[in-house]
Amino acid sequence: MLDRALNTAQRRLSPTFRSGVHDLRVDVSDRLQSAQPIEIAVTVFLPKESALSVPPVVIFGVPGGGYSRGYYDMHFPGYGGYSQADYHTARGLIFVACDPVGVGDSTLPDPTDITFELLARAYDAAVREISARLAAGTLVPGFAAAPTFLRIGIGQSMGGKITVLAQGLHGTFDAIAVLGASAIHTVLPQPTEAGYEAARKGHRLSRGATVDEQSVAVSSRSIADFVYPFHWEDVPEDILRADMEGGYPLRRAPAPPFGSLTIPPCAVTMMAPGVIAREAAAVEVPVLVGVGERDTCPNPLAEPSAYPNSGDVTVYIVPQMAHMHNFASTRAQLWQLIDAWARRLSQLQPR
Repeated sequence: MLDRALNTAQRRLSPTFRSGVHDLRVDVSDRLQSAQPIEIAVTVFLPKESALSVPPVVIFGVPGGGYSRGYYDMHFPGYGGYSQADYHTARGLIFVACDPVGVGDSTLPDPTDITFELLARAYDAAVREISARLAAGTLVPGFAAAPTFLRIGIGQSMGGKITVLAQGLHGTFDAIAVLGASAIHTVLPQPTEAGYEAARKGHRLSRGATVDEQSVAVSSRSIADFVYPFHWEDVPEDILRADMEGGYPLRRAPAPPFGSLTIPPCAVTMMAPGVIAREAAAVEVPVLVGVGERDTCPNPLAEPSAYPNSGDVTVYIVPQMAHMHNFASTRAQLWQLIDAWARRLSQLQPR
């Protein structure tokens, strides 16, 4: 069983409360018709109401494996500009960072109970509950109702896969941004050809394969180097150390504020070829595929073929960026693209 004590230890490292930032726990048990309590931990970042975009845009963000919702709001002593949430709210967008089931501060069920379908259903339920509260003006005290808004889902790495699953199975969003995740075959780049081949062949578990708490540890043995695929060489040494020194992909307590001590074991099957092909093919809304120059999409320009029913697929490759985008020196290029893309889509919505 996943250790609930890990969750408690991690919660003590949650970001400091500040104006416009609200940590919430959203109970989705009723929506899932679950006999067991299931809560999704979210952090809501609100712009000043006077600066709210017209029409309003809400971005929901899900992190990658080994990371928590704090990935979207990183702060490092002596550095600035690492909070994607702050970037978007400063421009009038609402940002909601979410921990999936089995991650960070969200409910940690038995690992074998966490499936692709549960991840998608729980996330969809949380997004719909948050959206209903926002529309009714009951999300956070003092923030006015927003009866209509554009709902965008973005996901980094594993979070990108969860976003595709939610969209393909439940139609959760008006548009999705799949960041650092391939709908065809996710492969971690390696500094040597032999290492790359081992990484490419090391994740072949089919969807629905039996997984347990050890699955992540076992699968990670096929990856010789985690720093090379995750971080470009210009990432400051102290920031790199803050991310990697506690271990990856399985972190040791205490995790950094942007890290998760737990990863759903089914995440290992997400790296196999074609495991979310059916859901990707069911996506009908606009899709933004955002990857770094060194990332997990072997052929980024082939990704639109995975979304045959979307009439609007954009691919953007960010220079000097590795897999963990928000650590990169060029991160603002991706954020700016997401902002512009979201605004373009919002202007196309019926008024």
